[in-house]
Amino acid sequence: MRIELVCTGSELLAGKINIDAAYVGSKLATIGLDLSSVVDVGDKKQDLLQEFKRAFERSDIIITTGGLGPTFDDITVETAAECLNLETYSDEKVLKSIKEYFAKRAITAMPKINERQASIIKGAKVLENRFGTAPGQMLHFEFKYGDRRLRKTLFLLPGPPSEMKPMFEENVEPFLKSYSVGIRKNTTLRVFGISESAVVEKIKPVMEEAQLGYGQSVEFGILANDSIVDVKFSVSGKDELFVDETASKLKFEINNVLEDNIFGCDNDTLASVVGRLLLEKNKTVSFAESCTGGKVAAAITDVAGSSLYFKNSVVAYSNESKIKLLGVKEETLIKFGAVSGETAKEMAEGILKLSGCDYALSITGIAGPGGATKEKPVGLIYVGFADKKKTESFKFNFNGLRESIRERTVNTVLDLLRRKLIAQFIKKEAKVLRYRKNRILL
Repeated sequence: MRIELVCTGSELLAGKINIDAAYVGSKLATIGLDLSSVVDVGDKKQDLLQEFKRAFERSDIIITTGGLGPTFDDITVETAAECLNLETYSDEKVLKSIKEYFAKRAITAMPKINERQASIIKGAKVLENRFGTAPGQMLHFEFKYGDRRLRKTLFLLPGPPSEMKPMFEENVEPFLKSYSVGIRKNTTLRVFGISESAVVEKIKPVMEEAQLGYGQSVEFGILANDSIVDVKFSVSGKDELFVDETASKLKFEINNVLEDNIFGCDNDTLASVVGRLLLEKNKTVSFAESCTGGKVAAAITDVAGSSLYFKNSVVAYSNESKIKLLGVKEETLIKFGAVSGETAKEMAEGILKLSGCDYALSITGIAGPGGATKEKPVGLIYVGFADKKKTESFKFNFNGLRESIRERTVNTVLDLLRRKLIAQFIKKEAKVLRYRKNRILL
C-alpha cells in the first residue's frame, strides 16, 4: 500500500521548512506504515492538478496539507474536485460552525471571503477543525487508470500544524491503523563525541549480525546534524514479545560499542539529559558566554523545569565586560588574549563566584568570519570548567560557517558538562561502595 503526502503552498518552494511532512512521516512510522513519497507544490492550479493526477495514479491513500484557507491562492478543494470530475457544494453546517468560530472570538461579522471554506466535495466526509476555520475532508473514490478502476482514499487537511496535527490524530491515524500489519517499534540512540563515519564503523558488526539473524524485521538508519549523530533502528513483527526482545538486544549491543558517546534516546537532547543529571544530584550550574552569545543558556532554559538547576548566565562579549562582570584580570587579556585557556578559566571562576552554583562553564572563541589570525583561526574555541575543587580549560577547533561553529560549541559545552557529571557521580558511588564493603569486612 502506497501512502503519499502532497503539501501545498508556494512558501514551501521558497525555503520554509515543511513541518507537516516530518510530523506525518513520524506518526506513520509509529503505527508500522511508511510514506511512499512527499511532494511540495506551489499554489498554481495547473501544477497542483498535475500532482493530484500523479498521486491518484500511483498511491492508495493521498494526504494533503494546506490550501484550505479563504484566500484566492487556497485552491486545494476546487483542484481536487476538478481532477476527480466531482462537484462541490456549500455545506450549511460547516458555514454555521465557521460563523460561530468568529462569534466566539468577539468578531461581530465573519468576512464574506471565509464562505469559501464551507465548500465541500460531493461524497466527502467533513472533518471538524476545532482550532481553526478550515474543515478537513475525507473522500473514498474510484480512479480510472487505463482499463482499471482503483479504489483510493483522499484526506484534505489544513496546513498550519496546530490545526493539522489534531485532525490527523482524530481522523487519519485511526483510519490508517486498520491497514497496519503487525507491530513496528522505532528507537533512536543519540550520539555525541565521535564522527558519523566512526559511528558507522563501530556499529557495523551489530547491523550485519542483526540483518543476518532477523532479515527484513530490522532496519537501520544514520542521521548526522551539528555533530550529533542519531542511530535509528526499527523492529517489525507480528509477535510483540519478539519485537521488544529484539529492540532491547540491539539497544544493549549498540550501547556496548558506543559506550558513553550515547547521551540519550528518542526525544532526548543534551540539555534535557544534563538537566536530569543535575536534578538527580541536586546540583546547579551557571554559564559565562562570549562567542555563543547566550545560546548555551537558551538551550538549557528550553527545557521545562530548568529553574530548579540553572542559576544564571552572563554574556560577556567585550573585554571590558569580561573584566567588570566576571573579574577577568586585565593582564590576562593582554598577555594571552580574550580567546585563550587562561581567560576561559578566569571567566568560569568569575561566574562560579558570582552565582554561587556548583558548576560553572565559560566559552570564548572565534566564530568568524572575521577576527582570526594565523595563531588563532576561525573555529578556535576554549571552554572553561570550574567547581569548588578545581578549574580547567579545554581547547577545540571547529570547521564551518559561523552558525555551525556556534551550534557545535553549544553541544560541546553541554556534552562536557554531561561527562563531568557522570564521572563525578560514578566516582562518588564507587566511594560509597568501598565504604560499605569495608564496613561489612569490619
